[in-house]
Amino acid sequence: MNRARVRKVLFALLVFLVVIQIFQPRRRNPPVALSRSLPSHVRVPRDVYAALIRSCGDCHSNQTHWPWYGRVAPLSWVITDDVNEGRRHMNFEDWQALADPKQANDRLTSICEEIKQNGMPPFSYRLVHQDLRLKPQETAAICTWSQSFRTNPVGSGGLP
Repeated sequence: MNRARVRKVLFALLVFLVVIQIFQPRRRNPPVALSRSLPSHVRVPRDVYAALIRSCGDCHSNQTHWPWYGRVAPLSWVITDDVNEGRRHMNFEDWQALADPKQANDRLTSICEEIKQNGMPPFSYRLVHQDLRLKPQETAAICTWSQSFRTNPVGSGGLP
């Protein structure tokens, strides 16, 4: 390729990157209603809930901390989609949306597996947010709590 063609391609790429900034997704943090939150429906030790919100809350709560690069397309599209998908799957601050006790129980018992198998948080999130990684004692506390729902399921009459 000659220099003129390379310049044209780079200029076109630059124009494309500038133009796509116009198409920004809607980033929002819905209001938090404590009556809808996980601790209002299931007994959660304070340290466990604090660790979950700190390490998982950007995608699984209504308290997302939107990073500066989350305003730059195409990253903004990916990040917003990840947050929306995380909230749809399990939102610690809209636990009431999981009306089916079996579904809620399945989500609770899977938390430990996801963390231990490095399924959550996703690799890209762990890479950028190394300061939010769970400490071994936090993982142990979350797993002990999460696995308690195997023997005492949500809706079985008692709160674990």
